[in-house]
Amino acid sequence: MAGGTGSVRGVAAGTPLGRALGAARARIGRDVLIAVALGILATAVYLFTSSRDRENLDYFVRLADAFLNGRIHLTEAPSWLTELIPRDGVWYVPYPPMPAVMLVPFVLLLGTDLHQQVASALFGGVAVGLTYLVLCRFALAERVRVILALVFAFGTCFFYTAETGNTWYLSHVVAVMFATTAVLLALQRRWPLLVGLLLGFAVLSRLPVVLTAPFYAAMLVGLGWPVRMPADRRGAARSILLFGAGLAVPLVVLAAYNVARFGSPLELGYALIPGVLDEPYYQEGIFSISYIPRHVYAIFFRSWNWSDSFPWVTPSWWGLAILLTTPLYLWLLKARLQDPRVLYAAIAVGLTLIPLVTHGNVGFTQFGYRFSLDLQPLLFVILATVFERGMSRLAAAAAALSILFSTYGVWAIGAGYVAF
Repeated sequence: MAGGTGSVRGVAAGTPLGRALGAARARIGRDVLIAVALGILATAVYLFTSSRDRENLDYFVRLADAFLNGRIHLTEAPSWLTELIPRDGVWYVPYPPMPAVMLVPFVLLLGTDLHQQVASALFGGVAVGLTYLVLCRFALAERVRVILALVFAFGTCFFYTAETGNTWYLSHVVAVMFATTAVLLALQRRWPLLVGLLLGFAVLSRLPVVLTAPFYAAMLVGLGWPVRMPADRRGAARSILLFGAGLAVPLVVLAAYNVARFGSPLELGYALIPGVLDEPYYQEGIFSISYIPRHVYAIFFRSWNWSDSFPWVTPSWWGLAILLTTPLYLWLLKARLQDPRVLYAAIAVGLTLIPLVTHGNVGFTQFGYRFSLDLQPLLFVILATVFERGMSRLAAAAAALSILFSTYGVWAIGAGYVAF
């Protein structure tokens, strides 16, 4: 009954195939509704817990205003914006520009009085909704998908990062949003050019994310393990070329942006920040293998601060070990490397860790280990494969503890119970 009444995309609704297609459409509609609801919930919570004061570390708001006025530089440098780079009587923001691009519509409508954390909360909510749709690509019970999305939103350092929304945190939130969108399409093996563009947009927010590219390429061509040439070699080659072309566009834009700012496509500007190399945590330069032990400590061993007065256990600005922030990450150890989704996500995570753990700064000030956000979309891909085998009561308890710990951290920092 093509195009007729009582049909599902041209298949009679009363037939087994028609009923199956109808059920699939209903399932997709329900998944989208749940994703939207989770995104709205996350945005509302982020807005509710965020500061009512305007965020002073608003490099990107000012840069967005500069873009609207045809400039890539700032014409003034407030004393509290200590990381601006002076050149020829103007100042440059050293960070990759995508968050500022995302703020352009907000600044156009609201001006430079924009509370940056509002945009951060909105982008964070979008990332949470997209995460639920990513989880729908796995053989997970609906209850498990909701639990994992809630942990993503409120049980990791993403919670504090999204609701605070200062410049460095906004970079993470925008990167997570674009990377999660790219994961969703890559798992569906759809639109490789767009996947590359989206990953490139994430890179224009957080540069280390570029090293996650192998995961997306592997998913787009359906690469398995052991590695074998895909049956459709021409299609696989086309997907890789389109993915590479999409990724190349933002990278070329970044190179041109660097040339316009600093005269070199490879000059990112971090080492040009006045006095940065005099900081004690950069004694060996911006990157050095000698910094790895401090990151290992921050990732695995950094604990809460303890005191004899209320509330007795408080966050540290130095961070918090990832298993004390998100106990559910312990279940990553149950992942099976024979699963290509796990293997290629793990390879991408390992590559991305190289610039993260060799960086002089461990991420402070922060709650948790915020550099883990560059990996979070892929960590949840790995978790999803684990819970395809079912979520035990112990894992559900770890999920609840993850939300409890992160929520407590947000409350304690908001109430001023935080120190180094």
